[in-house]
Amino acid sequence: MTSSTSPTPVRSLRPIRPFAMVAVALIAAVTVASAVGSVLHLGGWSWPDTDGWVALNSAARLLLLYTAVHLLAGIAFVCWLFRARSNAYAISPGVAHSYAAPFLVLGWFVPIVNLFVPKGIVDDVWATSRPGGLRPGTNLLQMRRPGLVWAWWLTWIGAGCADTLAAVLTAVGTEMDAEEEERAAELASGLGAAAAVAGVLLALAAGLLAIRIVLVITRLQEAVRAAGGPAPSRHRTSYLGLVSLVVRDHDEAVGFYTGVLGFELLEDTDLEDGGRRVVVRPPGAEEAALLLERAATPEEARAGDRTGGGPGLFLYTDDFPRDYERMRSAGVVFEETPRREPYGAVAVFHDLYGNRWGLLQPSSAEGV
Repeated sequence: MTSSTSPTPVRSLRPIRPFAMVAVALIAAVTVASAVGSVLHLGGWSWPDTDGWVALNSAARLLLLYTAVHLLAGIAFVCWLFRARSNAYAISPGVAHSYAAPFLVLGWFVPIVNLFVPKGIVDDVWATSRPGGLRPGTNLLQMRRPGLVWAWWLTWIGAGCADTLAAVLTAVGTEMDAEEEERAAELASGLGAAAAVAGVLLALAAGLLAIRIVLVITRLQEAVRAAGGPAPSRHRTSYLGLVSLVVRDHDEAVGFYTGVLGFELLEDTDLEDGGRRVVVRPPGAEEAALLLERAATPEEARAGDRTGGGPGLFLYTDDFPRDYERMRSAGVVFEETPRREPYGAVAVFHDLYGNRWGLLQPSSAEGV
């Protein structure tokens, strides 16, 4: 499910650290309490008070206290998540999250849904909280998911499964009273105890990982706030995204642009009409990329004659000597030695098809 619209971005990021500190404290309290209670139960601990009623009242009070802390921890985490997602929309405006706002609450306890929705929500908040933000229209479903979130979610699910298995096995072992079932009862009880121990360890790991996730996302958003808020450039609604470049052969062109010039291969998709969509871009570039179009004739692969005699494309660099020497070593043909112009250091080179490129380091960049 994908949200069709995004909330109106806030003008600036709102403080999130207080929400994070409360959530971390309560998650830690619940994690420790759960671990201690499970260990005492496994050790066969019972109330020392001989008065059964007093022991029952004490147990009920502790259970009530644990339930209250657990509920408060859940509320604190969801409040932090709402604030974190609101800030994430400000950092990456124009990026739709996978789930609508009600799922921030419903996603935790609705059966089946709670197996994947909370992880997806945290994944999206993490991705859109990075300093600099994401480009408007970015599809979050195609982004690589953080390993930390995967680890947290798998241990959280695993802890719940282990606790359920331990309860079932313990119940089975208790009901087996006949002599011929004694060995089976002992086996069930042993497996139940092992599952309970696994549940304790997984619950501890899940709690620690959840705390780590809260702190990491909070740190990312606080870094954006410290830098003065989201970058204004991220609010643009249009930009130059693709430049079409005619090539003789896709595989040949990909080999040159990625293997020689060091570009990244962003897309290589076979189309239904038998065509092929290939997109490359320089490493570190965030917007403009090249769409490599296969020429119908060899003559079409040369676009240099249509640029008024000058280079038709410019490859910007932040270290001219480094990239100039690297490209020459890789076999790139330069038609001139590097020269300095008022706008920067430049040298013209040819690609496989005779197109003239300018390797350029603007004069505003350091290290020219």
